[in-house]
Amino acid sequence: MKSVAIIGAGITGLTVAFYLKRKGIPVTVYEVSGRVGGVIQSLRQDGWLAEFGPNTILETSPKIAQLVRDAGLQPRRLDPDPKAEARYVVRYRRPIEMPGSPLGFFTTGLFTWKAKLAVLREPFVPRRRGVEESIAEFVKRRLNQEFLDHAIDALVAGVYAGDPYKLSVQQAFPKLAQLEKSVLMAVGVDYQPRSYRLREGDEVSLFPPVQGG
Repeated sequence: MKSVAIIGAGITGLTVAFYLKRKGIPVTVYEVSGRVGGVIQSLRQDGWLAEFGPNTILETSPKIAQLVRDAGLQPRRLDPDPKAEARYVVRYRRPIEMPGSPLGFFTTGLFTWKAKLAVLREPFVPRRRGVEESIAEFVKRRLNQEFLDHAIDALVAGVYAGDPYKLSVQQAFPKLAQLEKSVLMAVGVDYQPRSYRLREGDEVSLFPPVQGG
């Protein structure tokens, strides 16, 4: 049987290789850098642990949970503490709590009044059907650049460690794209995804940075 060549040893390449190997298909993974994992990385230095890449798994598909089980990582699953609801974004050189309600959004110092006023007109922005948009294009069309830079970009980085200009909103947030509902309600204020981390990982994990590296 011929070997399958996989270009890139990021999470996508490693997942493909993992499932092909389970089916008995030989694979060869090619990676240009000196390490595997792509944007996912744990760095230990001087007694500190720094995590790079996504810090949360977002279950937008049952296949994600299946991957965790197939890889034997289910015992390391760590659900978020219900008490830890506060999220912080650094702006003006200090961490500012993300608003947790519509009222909190209009009183927070995280956004300027220009961004806040953009939210008021957002429900009246016409839908765009039949066109695939990036997350950045979607948010800028319905809100503005500031909301993208100081809210959505942080969310995308924490879940996908990706570039919102390159990620499809239809793939990353399918329900949001299908309904084209309020961005504020869907991913800003009260968006509570089923998300979790993994306990005590190996040097390189299969999906998110893990507690303990």
